[in-house]
Amino acid sequence: MGLVCASAAWSAGGTGSTALAWKHPGETLVYRSCGCADACWVAEVRDRRTSAVKARLRCDCEVLHFERLAVAAPPVTLGSCEALNGSEHKADAIGEALDALLQAKPRAGDAVE
Repeated sequence: MGLVCASAAWSAGGTGSTALAWKHPGETLVYRSCGCADACWVAEVRDRRTSAVKARLRCDCEVLHFERLAVAAPPVTLGSCEALNGSEHKADAIGEALDALLQAKPRAGDAVE
């Protein structure tokens, strides 16, 4: 019982960074939870050598946001985080979503405020 309570409290308050699988050489994918029982999180693609953030996908407990920092594109609001947060393989789903977003060409007017 104590382990379950400790685990729930730990995930509710956020975690340290964790490396996720990423297939692009020269880059890493780093994930961290920020609360809401792991429904609030940030995943960042970083340059492996400099640790500079190239892109960020984040969930604020409800809404999914994407930023391409490497090309100074405006942030994009993508809708609900439910599909990623409810995925049986959340880490893989986040990596696949980021990969697809980075492969798509940014378009003017994509940002939704």
